[in-house]
Amino acid sequence: MVHTLVPLGNPGKEYEHTRHNAARIVLSYIRQDIETLSSCEIFVPETFMNESGRAIAEYLRYHNNRELIVIYDDKDLPLGVVRISHDRGDGGHNGVKSIIESLGTREFVRVRVGIARVADDGTVVVPHGEQVQGYVMGKFSDAEEVILQHVSVNVLGALHLIIEQGYQKAMEKYN
Repeated sequence: MVHTLVPLGNPGKEYEHTRHNAARIVLSYIRQDIETLSSCEIFVPETFMNESGRAIAEYLRYHNNRELIVIYDDKDLPLGVVRISHDRGDGGHNGVKSIIESLGTREFVRVRVGIARVADDGTVVVPHGEQVQGYVMGKFSDAEEVILQHVSVNVLGALHLIIEQGYQKAMEKYN
């Protein structure tokens, strides 16, 4: 079976280092390793996050029998945390909502990359309401990018497990 890996994000230079593009940043660190996997292809939509589903549906229309793996940012998880899931709702993420609506199913693998700030005392600071858009469109600091680089190792490991042994094994190890 061929797996299609889709990192969600927004196109354009102005969005490159924003929290909403965490998946694409992580992919930039592990792309060469993923490209060596014969059963995995990468599709990067050139649509904005909220329209990702349309692009993915069009892609899958011409690429049958693919197992979809979507990587995306999660404002509710602390920066540095990765979670794997399958067949869940959108969790308030508009990109995932677009995919579910366009494909007519929730049955795909998700690799969520945490982007929530962790305060000095260890508490997770999750943005709410009107704060969300400004936060996810904000740029990562250099220190946060280093954390993403470390996270990419776990994402790569999870992808290997998903492809070789199934998402359940990846969930057991990385959740």
